[in-house]
Amino acid sequence: MNLQDRVYKNERKLALVACLLITFGMGSIHAFSTLIEGIELQTNLGRMSSSLIYSTALINGTLAVFIGHILYQKFSAIKLIALMAILPIIGLFFSNSESWIGWIIGYGIFFGFSSGIGYGLSLHIASLVTEKSRLGFALGLITASYAFGAVIFSVVFPVLFNYFGFENGYMIGVGTISIIVMIALFLLVVSKVQLEIIVDTSIQKHSRNPKILKLWVGYFLGVFAGLMIIAHAVPLIISLGGSVAVSITAISLMSLGSGVAGLCAGWLVDQFGCKRPLLAILIINAIAIFSLSVMTSISLIFILLVLIASLYGAIIAIYPTLVNHLVGPDLSAKVYGRVFTAWGAAGLLAPSLAGWLYEQNNNYDAAILLTLAMSITSLIVIWRIKYSIER
Repeated sequence: MNLQDRVYKNERKLALVACLLITFGMGSIHAFSTLIEGIELQTNLGRMSSSLIYSTALINGTLAVFIGHILYQKFSAIKLIALMAILPIIGLFFSNSESWIGWIIGYGIFFGFSSGIGYGLSLHIASLVTEKSRLGFALGLITASYAFGAVIFSVVFPVLFNYFGFENGYMIGVGTISIIVMIALFLLVVSKVQLEIIVDTSIQKHSRNPKILKLWVGYFLGVFAGLMIIAHAVPLIISLGGSVAVSITAISLMSLGSGVAGLCAGWLVDQFGCKRPLLAILIINAIAIFSLSVMTSISLIFILLVLIASLYGAIIAIYPTLVNHLVGPDLSAKVYGRVFTAWGAAGLLAPSLAGWLYEQNNNYDAAILLTLAMSITSLIVIWRIKYSIER
């Protein structure tokens, strides 16, 4: 390796580290459960109203990824990273009003949109600076870092609240997140990597290929179970006779498992391509969900919940690389933005539908069987996708 190649390799590493810092900070949006009680005390509103704040954040995060390819063309990465560092700070002026609408704007809109920009832009940058043979692992790292951010800040926020109170603790937390993003901005500037790409108009037809619909349906059905399990882990375990302590431990391990599985899935993709690992994951997922429907042992249920959440992390880690392989790097940001709306739709529907089915039957049996059917259908959809990359 000559000196020029070595310098370029170091530049790409710096850019990738910057992406990991961004997704780590922006992943904190999913530590929302630690804010719920404080928000309810501030606003004097119930659980449904406070949950709508998180739903708003999910919608805006999905929107940011959806329109990301437009933003990447119109604005430099430096400007977008600066924006995502500033937006949560601006949001503090609204959330500090201690009103529900203030939290909707400050957290749901400003922080949610910032998180979506961070996730989508990091995937985009990583795909441009990573060799194709290592793309799966790089994008798996990005997704895993996003999950680890949720895990770490789920611990950090309660500590800050205990020492500084809810309002001041939240301000310190958001300030810390912005500092992390600014450090990432500095690293990206220092790296001096070239992020511009020339779109090949001869492959524009791929963006309208019918297989994108299959990708969307497969993604929606594939992540539905994981999103439902993550949202209802505590009441599900309690309904089956488990303790609150067990359910809280399960949530922590589920988030951690999701991140670790994302790393493993990325490595598998580089070795075997996307389709075979994804099919294997969906098969295991279906078996795990079926086992969950018949198991009565809390210990086994605990293991199955962690497994399902981990498989969910593997699925969302594989999808960006799958899209990149199918349509090429020029169109991957645009197409993935469309496909990612499946995650947003599942994130909105899965928790509420599971709650409605529980209210109808006073148990989670129907919800679990529904996710089993969805997982099997997702397996069939992905199996029928023509995957041209040979590994």
